Amino acid sequence: MNKHYKGTLLSPPNTNLKAQKNLGLKVHTYFLSLAPSDISGFNVCPIANKISIKEDHKQKSNCSAVCVAFNGNGNYPNVIKSRINKTKRFFEDRNNFLNDLILDIFKAVEYSKFYGFEPTFRLNSYSDIKWENIKIESFGGSTIFELFPDVTFYDYTKHTNRKTPSNYHLTYSHWGKWNTTKKQMKKGLNVAMVFNTKKADKFNKMFMGLNVVDGDKTDLRTAQNDGINTIVGLRAKMSKANIQNELQKEISFVVNQA
Repeated sequence: MNKHYKGTLLSPPNTNLKAQKNLGLKVHTYFLSLAPSDISGFNVCPIANKISIKEDHKQKSNCSAVCVAFNGNGNYPNVIKSRINKTKRFFEDRNNFLNDLILDIFKAVEYSKFYGFEPTFRLNSYSDIKWENIKIESFGGSTIFELFPDVTFYDYTKHTNRKTPSNYHLTYSHWGKWNTTKKQMKKGLNVAMVFNTKKADKFNKMFMGLNVVDGDKTDLRTAQNDGINTIVGLRAKMSKANIQNELQKEISFVVNQA
């Protein structure tokens, strides 16, 4: 068994800053990081405004302009290039891409189990692809979740009315459309909200009648970690000026906690 996990598509659990937060839970999380929005030429975030054309559609989220994909290592040209290449492969050479992804997941599961960690996977690090609809031809048209039924997958999503298997945990990501968000709450889904809270500031314990959990403590978005029908509070990863500018918009993904 290699001391270090090395995959073709997935990042190791000790290199991604978000994934590192899960290590204290004895959980390994492997991220698939595609290029956000449409910077690859393919749009992986259909609910968000496209970056390439500076789209400003009122029925879409403005999150693409301040996406956390551009934080930290995401600013390095080689990282951006790698993510773009992966995204192009997903759309242009999907069968081989999926075969590589399956091999990566298999190796990751074996690696984590060997070291006594639970393997988990985020296939939408900076994208919002409906993976439950992706069929893998070389494996009889099965989905990834059917091939790994005992493995936990989780993601954020802005899509509604998704039907996912029990091993794929989704947290709805509020982006400013309150009527839609309230419907997701009534369905019992966990909802992630970016509050106008900075650094170590604490969240209010309750918001809109639901318990608020600190989503910045770990990245693990499962019912076992966050509870059920909760609000997952996230701190705005931007300057105070940008927070105020976002709050002044008619439709804003930043929420005023007060």
